[in-house]
Amino acid sequence: MMSSIVFVAPTESLCDRAKKVIHAMCLTVPVIHSSDETAVRDVQDYPKAEVLISRGGLAEELKKTGNYSVVELGVSLGDILQAVQNLQERGCRTIGVVMRANILFDAMDDFEWGGSRIYICPCPTYEGIEAAVLRLKTEQHVDGIAGCRYAVQVAEREEMPCTYVDSNRASVMRALREAQRIVAAKQKESLQSRRLRAVIQNIHEGVLLLDEKRRPILWNETAEQAFDGRVEQDFSAQMDEFLRDYHGEQVLSLNGRKMLAQLVPVGIRNELVIMQKVENIVRSEHKVRASLYQRGLYARQNFSDILTRSPAMQHTIAVAKRYARRPANILILGESGTGKESMAQSIHNESRRREGPFVSVNCAAIPENLIESELFGYVEGAFTGARRSGKQGLFELADKGTIFLDEIGDLPLSIQGRLLRVLQEHEIIRVGDSRIIQLDFRLICATNKDLWRMVEEGKFREDLYYRIKVLQIRLPPLRERREDILFLLRYYFRRFAPDVDFDRFFGKRVCRRLQEYSWPGNIRELCNIAEVCSCWTDEPLTCESLSGYLRDRSQQKSDGGSDLMIPLGIPLKEAEREIVRQTLEYYSPEEACARLGISRVTLWRKRGNG
Repeated sequence: MMSSIVFVAPTESLCDRAKKVIHAMCLTVPVIHSSDETAVRDVQDYPKAEVLISRGGLAEELKKTGNYSVVELGVSLGDILQAVQNLQERGCRTIGVVMRANILFDAMDDFEWGGSRIYICPCPTYEGIEAAVLRLKTEQHVDGIAGCRYAVQVAEREEMPCTYVDSNRASVMRALREAQRIVAAKQKESLQSRRLRAVIQNIHEGVLLLDEKRRPILWNETAEQAFDGRVEQDFSAQMDEFLRDYHGEQVLSLNGRKMLAQLVPVGIRNELVIMQKVENIVRSEHKVRASLYQRGLYARQNFSDILTRSPAMQHTIAVAKRYARRPANILILGESGTGKESMAQSIHNESRRREGPFVSVNCAAIPENLIESELFGYVEGAFTGARRSGKQGLFELADKGTIFLDEIGDLPLSIQGRLLRVLQEHEIIRVGDSRIIQLDFRLICATNKDLWRMVEEGKFREDLYYRIKVLQIRLPPLRERREDILFLLRYYFRRFAPDVDFDRFFGKRVCRRLQEYSWPGNIRELCNIAEVCSCWTDEPLTCESLSGYLRDRSQQKSDGGSDLMIPLGIPLKEAEREIVRQTLEYYSPEEACARLGISRVTLWRKRGNG
């Protein structure tokens, strides 16, 4: 099996020791005896090698290749003392320890041991080793040298007693374990790199991962195509200005293609360049616009189209008419189905901007990654299907008119800050552009959420809240407009069943039940009920069949009945009679007796009390 670790020993003794330790550790690591001159060539015989173990000058030479991780084998104090003892036995009393600095892991000072003075001399180069040996001989009068291979060669030339400081078994074992750790880390990094590559390759946008020098080190096929297969050769030249002066998304021209590019930091040292074809963005934008602009850029409804007999609603309309003549922003509050967009259209048609566009935007319907370009637009581009003036954002489309932001509580926080500036300055900057576009628009917002609670929860900006809530209109729910329930039901039912007699079909009991119902879905739910009932006009509607339509919405406590409504403070006998009366409105006498737990005689007696 090809090994990813290779042990390169500068001496035969270290070579033998390494083999014994490797065998004892049950590893498969080749050991080669090599010199500085041949080491790089010898290692090339092991193409799978990732980590090399060596020492001294040999380790330095292997590092220079830049192709491997090198674990440097050092010596311990015990190794040095063993060599010193060898020289003491040969009569030496002043001893110099000279070796490459990368072998002496622990900083040491000169010391005395066993009656001998020991001088420690770590040296960064071979020249330094030779100079140290000569200086110790002439200045310190040492009579023995212990050191690395080259120090021993210099000492032998000077005819001085000398000995080689070898790395012991423990040092070899530590180096092997460190090499194993590095290999494991490299394998983990390789796995993560493969996963990252798989993710990047499956992203439709062009993605390039840059190193700390902003050179591309990983990219996907889309990015490859953008650079015509020459990412490494052309990236620097084509992207230098973008990287140097980056100030947000920019539209670039790459080999005749318009690309919207942005720079995203990844960790501490890396960055991602993400590029999208402007043509693809426009296609997505066209799909979004198809759902947004089904009604066109105009308001169809007026205040006269809002049907009501409710004093509360009439008061609301009067307030809205007064606000319509003002230029300030308006916030419409109302539950789902209360007619917030109808109110917004009516305000627009009552205002001085009635001849301008009315742009309706459902903030909850736009994907978050498109909402910025959708609201503010992006710069022009020469591609098939693009407008010559670029894509106008929704705010530009509303110039000289009104923009209606429905469900504004669903607007992402990342966009709220930019919206605030647009409202403050009445100007926008298209995505990828630096040109400021002045606009004249009126803003109407609507929501069914408690925006102030969202402000307290950190989900909505407080400054934006005050900016949109200059004028406020609250639409009363249908349960607060009891006068409108039958009035509107009659209107919608006649639309669906114009030939059916409303009074005969619904009857007094059913109408009373409908007026008592809470209508959580408001006018939208009432319209649905009218349409459902129009499908079953063969015979008059009963409370029992009506309960089937309302059961899921009313949150009733009983299986099919209604919550009884008994006035507070009335005498007990009157309360009993009212309970019996209301129960008989929904059930037959037999069913009423069963539900109330009384006999038929008691039922009629209590019904007649009073």
